[in-house]
Amino acid sequence: TGNTVILETANKEYILFAHLKRGTVAVKEGQQVKQGDLLGQCGNSGNTTEAHLHLSLQNVIDMSIATGCKLYFDKILVNGEVKKGYLPERNDKIQNIKL
Repeated sequence: TGNTVILETANKEYILFAHLKRGTVAVKEGQQVKQGDLLGQCGNSGNTTEAHLHLSLQNVIDMSIATGCKLYFDKILVNGEVKKGYLPERNDKIQNIKL
């Protein structure tokens, strides 16, 4: 997974952000983060050939034994269009919407 950040939620779920650009991880282990904080930059570290973000919601911290869950976004920009309650699909170009 290369450069990876894993967040633990209040519900004891884990959100994994993988393949972050080398040298850009902006948080430290145990640090409290809030919505909008920079975690790192999209990259291609680890076993990948092009820049992308591997994003996973899972029940345990270890992705090799985790069960993944669907991860819906309240509001997100998808292919230039605002979507609400959206579950991204393969090949979507997504962007955060500033709150």
